[in-house]
Amino acid sequence: MLPAVTAAAFLVGAGTAWLARTYQYEVRAAATRQLTGSRFVNVAETNIEYVQQGDKPPYVLISHQAMGGYDQGQAIGRLYKGCSVIAPSRAGYLRTPLDAGRTPEAMADTFAALLDYLNVPNVIIAGYSAGAMSAIAFAMRYPERCRALVLGNGVTRTPPPYVMDFLAPLALANRWDFSNWLISSAVERTLPLLERDEDSLAILRAFQHNNPVSLRFEGFQQDIEQMRTFQPDLAQIRVPTLIIHGTLDVLVPPDQAQEAAQRIPKARLLMIKNGGHDCSVRYPHLVKPAIQTLIREIS
Repeated sequence: MLPAVTAAAFLVGAGTAWLARTYQYEVRAAATRQLTGSRFVNVAETNIEYVQQGDKPPYVLISHQAMGGYDQGQAIGRLYKGCSVIAPSRAGYLRTPLDAGRTPEAMADTFAALLDYLNVPNVIIAGYSAGAMSAIAFAMRYPERCRALVLGNGVTRTPPPYVMDFLAPLALANRWDFSNWLISSAVERTLPLLERDEDSLAILRAFQHNNPVSLRFEGFQQDIEQMRTFQPDLAQIRVPTLIIHGTLDVLVPPDQAQEAAQRIPKARLLMIKNGGHDCSVRYPHLVKPAIQTLIREIS
């Protein structure tokens, strides 16, 4: 019995050591990749991190979701065929400091300053989940620079109390790199079984490559605080708007999308049956044609 116990203890110890080494190696490599894969510039008395793919119009600026960054925005840009993609990290995410966008309006101003720096006159702005707040603010504050607005499962007003109550402990859970690494590593291995479309698969993989999540924690906390008081006058949005949402989205209830479609004068609603919170990147046969139709209409 003793040799068996000793062997089991040895295997457990060896497995734990292997897991620890793998975690340390992968998270260090991911941090290096994330912190060196973008440009970091000074605009409007603050700094912002971004990547740009392409230098010809039309341009799309991706305002990424919570727990995101330029890397995930860059991946989402794959849905916008024929567009040059500008993908910044919002305030508090990766290298972009919190003071780049303490409010959605301030983040919109920083987006505009980035466009000035890049000499880009106007963009389609696409906001996903919590990133919709800054996208909405940009469309309202800079209509002359906003060719169109896309909202993907976007927050268009303060979510109901049950969502806000869920987000606070979720934020705490997401500050621990090790637990998130374990979960994301397991999920990533299943993605090819869940998604066949090349673009959607690349986006979902980018969502899982968010380690170390501690580099995105401050941004997530700030998103939650902004959501508590977000009540924009959507009727003031004057640009063509595409709203993509799912009937089974529990984080941003579908009635938000339906209300936004009624209040925004030039809005079109694509409601995806049985779609969850990720449906704006998970149903390419529906999402891509809708985006291309919008691009053609404004070109």
